[in-house]
Amino acid sequence: MSQRITLEPVDEIPSDCRVCHYDELEEEAKAQVPLLIDTPAEAEIDDADGSADAFEGCDLVKYTEYYAVSAD
Repeated sequence: MSQRITLEPVDEIPSDCRVCHYDELEEEAKAQVPLLIDTPAEAEIDDADGSADAFEGCDLVKYTEYYAVSAD
């Protein structure tokens, strides 16, 4: 089953959000971050490999910037 994960840059970081730093993500999620940023329209994550779950506890991901995480 596929789940659509998007990462969108944000300018402000709310004090109550959960931030996951790139280097703290699981390997599968780390591999997806550049793809989600560079080609968000084509990016889907397969739940079977567990990479979608790695973003579950995150409101924002800190990579080169802060990115809001959303799942469809």
